[in-house]
Amino acid sequence: MQVIHFQKKPKETPRTVVTIGNFDGIHLGHHALISAAVNEAHSRGCASALVTFDPHPQEIIHSQQPVSRICTSVHQLRLLEELGLDEVHVIQFTKELSQMLPEDFALQFLIRRFDLVKLVIGYDFRFGKHRAGDFKLLENLSQQYNFSLEEIAPIQQKGQTVSSTLIRQLISEFQFADIHLYLGREYSIYGKVEKGEQRGKELGFPTANILPKITLALAEGVYVTKIKLAEKTCYGVTNAGNKPTFGNNAFTVETYIFDFEEDIYGEYIEVIPLHQLRQEMKFACIEDLRKQIKKDVESARKYLNF
Repeated sequence: MQVIHFQKKPKETPRTVVTIGNFDGIHLGHHALISAAVNEAHSRGCASALVTFDPHPQEIIHSQQPVSRICTSVHQLRLLEELGLDEVHVIQFTKELSQMLPEDFALQFLIRRFDLVKLVIGYDFRFGKHRAGDFKLLENLSQQYNFSLEEIAPIQQKGQTVSSTLIRQLISEFQFADIHLYLGREYSIYGKVEKGEQRGKELGFPTANILPKITLALAEGVYVTKIKLAEKTCYGVTNAGNKPTFGNNAFTVETYIFDFEEDIYGEYIEVIPLHQLRQEMKFACIEDLRKQIKKDVESARKYLNF
């Protein structure tokens, strides 16, 4: 899968079926949308492409309200590739772009950008200034510029519409066991293991650290977690937060893996929260932190019946 950041139009553009949206989480509703585009592209002998935005449009429109993400950026791209897309096109979203008239947006980023055979959109897709662009406008443009258009209906599970908003709510309520019904997989944080400051090792609990570099939907706290590493599944305790005991730090996901001593720096791991043990805390001294970590490990083993 090729990832393309919008600049100039490529010299050669294949006939393409396109879908567009934010796609945070790549949940079952997104699956339906992307699968429709990929299957249509295969049947027509075309390329399949997804258009998305970075940063999230709401972070620009409402600049004081960071959007909590379900997926890290690297996880999102991995999931999109698994769904069989040929290309992902990333639009840098700006204040100026938010003021673009809907028809101008569609012309610049869809119709003139691609040799557009078909556009697949979600039932709630809106675009352009004041989100005024809708299915009706795209329908008029499809007749004018000779491409077909399909709107995918919402996916329902247990009487609820699958959405990123719903999944964020379930994460905030620690209802991890229910999220797979809407996400289509276990909720997880996926990323590369980065070298930290080795504090966990000094405390007697070495950790595998992920630096998300975005605002995650997961609340700060200590969790019992399942960890997937290549073909291996392990369990452990994860601290998600800013390590207040050590000052002002970037948000980090630090996982102590039970009965594990391998060097995995630079490898990708998937951390799956199962249960929140407690909120993140600031400790008066390192020894207090060490004692609490020991308690957390004992509590996690008890929860897992280890």
